[in-house]
Amino acid sequence: MTLKRTLLVSFACAAILLLSVCSHKRPLALNSLTNTSATDETELDAALQDAATAALANRDGTIIIMDAQTGRVRALVNPNVAYAHALMPGSAIKPFTALAALRAELIDEDSRTVCPGRFTGLNFSLACVHGDHLPPFSPAQAIAYSCNYYFATVGQRLGRDKLVATLREFDFGQPTGIADEEVNGVVRPCEIGNSTRVRTSEPSDQADCRERAAIGESDHIQVTPVQLLTAYAALVNGGHLLKPQLATSNQFRAVERARINIASQHRAIIVDGMRGAVRYGTARSAKLDALPLTIIGKTGTAMPAEGFRTNGWFVGFAGAFQSTGELDPSRLDLAVLVLLSRAHGAEAAELARPLFETYANHHASENQPIPTSIAEPNNEKPATRPPDLTSPVKVHLVTENTTQTLSLEDYVMGVMRAEGTVESEPEALKALAITIRTYALKNSGRHANDGYDFCSTTHCQRFVGGAVLKVLNPALDSRLSSAVRATEGQMLTGDRSQPIDAYFGASCGGETANIRSLWGATPVSYLRGVRDEYCDAGPHAKWTDTINRADLLRALQSDSRSDVGNRLDQVLISKRDETGRAEFMTLEGERRKTVRGWDFKIIVGRVLGWDVLKSSRFEVGRSGSSFIFRGSGFGHGLGLCQEGAHVMAARGASYKKILEKYFPGTVVKKVDAKGEARADVLLSSLPYTYSNTATDSRLLTISSEHFSVAYPADVDRRLINQILNTLESTRSDYLRRASAASTVVSIPRLEIRLNESTGNFTSRTGQPWWAAAATQGARIDLQPVNILKQRGVLFTTLRHELAHALIDSVSNKRPPRWMEEGFALYLAGEGQTISRYAARTRLAEDEVEERLQHPRTQEEMRTLYAEAYLLVVEMVRRQGEASVWNKLSAY
Repeated sequence: MTLKRTLLVSFACAAILLLSVCSHKRPLALNSLTNTSATDETELDAALQDAATAALANRDGTIIIMDAQTGRVRALVNPNVAYAHALMPGSAIKPFTALAALRAELIDEDSRTVCPGRFTGLNFSLACVHGDHLPPFSPAQAIAYSCNYYFATVGQRLGRDKLVATLREFDFGQPTGIADEEVNGVVRPCEIGNSTRVRTSEPSDQADCRERAAIGESDHIQVTPVQLLTAYAALVNGGHLLKPQLATSNQFRAVERARINIASQHRAIIVDGMRGAVRYGTARSAKLDALPLTIIGKTGTAMPAEGFRTNGWFVGFAGAFQSTGELDPSRLDLAVLVLLSRAHGAEAAELARPLFETYANHHASENQPIPTSIAEPNNEKPATRPPDLTSPVKVHLVTENTTQTLSLEDYVMGVMRAEGTVESEPEALKALAITIRTYALKNSGRHANDGYDFCSTTHCQRFVGGAVLKVLNPALDSRLSSAVRATEGQMLTGDRSQPIDAYFGASCGGETANIRSLWGATPVSYLRGVRDEYCDAGPHAKWTDTINRADLLRALQSDSRSDVGNRLDQVLISKRDETGRAEFMTLEGERRKTVRGWDFKIIVGRVLGWDVLKSSRFEVGRSGSSFIFRGSGFGHGLGLCQEGAHVMAARGASYKKILEKYFPGTVVKKVDAKGEARADVLLSSLPYTYSNTATDSRLLTISSEHFSVAYPADVDRRLINQILNTLESTRSDYLRRASAASTVVSIPRLEIRLNESTGNFTSRTGQPWWAAAATQGARIDLQPVNILKQRGVLFTTLRHELAHALIDSVSNKRPPRWMEEGFALYLAGEGQTISRYAARTRLAEDEVEERLQHPRTQEEMRTLYAEAYLLVVEMVRRQGEASVWNKLSAY
């Protein structure tokens, strides 16, 4: 049965849709993307409704846009299709199949399955759509690639009722309550329990029933779009199964239909798979990961009950961009479902893009660059943007309740002042500095919703501001700053040359922690734990804490996860991980509770003091009415062990050897403080919106003797000819001036690219959105030609970038940055424009040079360029232009 678009909607329903706005009085929600007024939400709802209507146009299907935290429907196209038709979900069912299998312990995050490329059952065979010769799949990768073989074989093992039980928990087959006309859908067990019998001529949906159900190709499982969306929302929002409602803001109250218990480690695997689907899997063609949001999703392609043309599904969620790989359930706000008749899931995902763009544009800040997540699953392609060492860091000093803005290296120094004061070994301090810097690069924007990057507590990294230590103990401060300077720009990278998740602690107690058993996170190879023979004799190698029953009970009663009532009978370690830590604790009293070992340590420490239970690597005994804890280590024990690093350094190990020990398989990489491409600021204000995201427009190429220019097909060819002529004439002018100074120059053939959008420019170069151009070797990338032309800087920008190529050739890329930039501005004839940005009080060469390494804003960079230009002009005035050429050639 093909979908039929409902063209007429009742007046009452239409009125509700037009007036619906989001209430932020959320009894079920924690955080939304941003706190906005009801008027703003009304405007956003209208924009989403317009975008959804335009996206679907005249195609058969439906679009539902809902608040994932409250169930409020923000936009809806074709209500009849949304809740009055039940269809097979296809691969959109696979996250729920994975959940059922995880609960049944048929799979876990460490299990791997090799896909042969096709599943073949009794009367049923289906090919996989992903590439061949991929490594064995983890559950998350199987979701991302939507592997039919993986989930069909899981279905064989699940049995008759386990998948159905999980689906019914999410109210599949039950009306959601959105409208009276809503249908129930179908969820029923397979009628045939034996899938091993011989092939028969009976209906194909009966043979291989469990396998078909597991991949959503069975008439035993049929869902309405709104039913599927609310189930997915519960899957990702922490287990809140909500009633979808059409309501205005002053009428809206969230209604929770059920609370579903989803283990955090199971949710993490599923979310990781949905993130992978967007970034490298079945939804990658939609390029949703290029938007300034955190977006996860899942596609599905399913046959209709009758006919042969498939239906395409996509269910996606968006929230504020988070640079970490961790996705807080409360921060995924927007839920989007797209159902398309006569389509595939990838097409449905592509159709969803303008909806997410509308949401992003509504919340975009004109001064915020496009962020790029750097937390990638193993099979993802390398990120195209290098880490940005020049962006300022905002750190909130919790005690003082103030926020400081400072450079990355100054932030690293502040953390070193908090964490490295007891260390005396230079190599250990260098290892610590690199670990701190890597964490900062990986987790930039951790507190984005609060208006800063990091706090000054252990929630992020402890930070000491100011120069108090420099005054009280100048020798110690000098030792710390030497380690920071010696490792400037160095970070730990994984196999895609991106910053890793870098942690450190005081003492691991003999073996570093495994992040999976410690925090329930999906493990990466370098955070699975290593034996540490160096910290065995450290100050925290052994410890004993005696806690009387009354104090321990008081601590446990402070948290619902550990509250056993008014009596505490027993504390047991029910599971210990491979590193010797208590992974799960069983607490017995009036009630029986099971809690993670690390959570137990935190709960006790929060009430009784952080020096009580120094780690989760302990044993528990009894002495009368007291509990005796004997343990080793101090802190979480994850990553770099400071006491072990000290011993290694004292025995002659270099900082690279230390990091190799504690983060196996990673590499120390130095990134130039200037970035991998040198950027030049626009000399006029450039407003920016997120509509300029990266695209794949067709590029044309035109060449001359010394240049090749790639440009979008919609740019006037006459303008491109002007650009080529400008480049050739400028080259001749520069060579003549160099020759007059008796300077020999060899300029390579240059490739010029006029980018299609600001998004393309930032993605290709890793530079901020306010940069006009970026030069890297023989390649010059420019902002879109219409932006440069509108600002009147197109041809001066070309001359400026060509000047950089010339200066690099003459100086072997060794001169100070102020001389490079100042002379490029001088040669390009930009002096009159840039001079007006000069500082009121002239800056010295050293200060200009130092600040050019870490410019914080567009305005500061303009000022520094102006100062650099004035320094060069003064040199020319005193000694002539030839003196500058001679200085450059002497480097």
